[in-house]
Amino acid sequence: MKKITILLGCTLAVAACTSPEDQLENQLRENLASQGTVKEVELNPQADGNMTGFAIVTVNGVDSRLSCTAERDEAKGAGRYNMRCMPVIDEAIVNQMEATIRSNLAARATVEQVELTRQDDNRMSGFVVATDNDGNQVRLSCEVNREAEGASNFRWQCNPEGEGGAPAE
Repeated sequence: MKKITILLGCTLAVAACTSPEDQLENQLRENLASQGTVKEVELNPQADGNMTGFAIVTVNGVDSRLSCTAERDEAKGAGRYNMRCMPVIDEAIVNQMEATIRSNLAARATVEQVELTRQDDNRMSGFVVATDNDGNQVRLSCEVNREAEGASNFRWQCNPEGEGGAPAE
């Protein structure tokens, strides 16, 4: 019994010595563990008392970077935070969406070029140049939007320029 008391006391002493960033990083790590293997979590305090940072989670052998925020919530009590992580639109996601658009449009036309650019954490835009079976070349304006906040799936739409699509860059 004495060993258990000493072990519990040491555990509590170590927990009390960790910084709020470390505590939130550990909590975030636990929350994200259900999505895959959490490789890294980093949160940095901001001037307003909130924290921002990132996490890297591996799912099916693929690393995904998540942009994370921890906003203070005094209504829940001192030192309590609302945490949120969203998949980052990085080069790999842009390339994946370009490949998805290319393969979907290839059934209807010869796709010459697909160019997308990240607009923010939820959106990409760009254009497609394709040639139809009659040899007519068309430029399509494309918009790609995250299905829902925090989701890793995207919806995309490409329209001939000037027909309901956003202007291509």
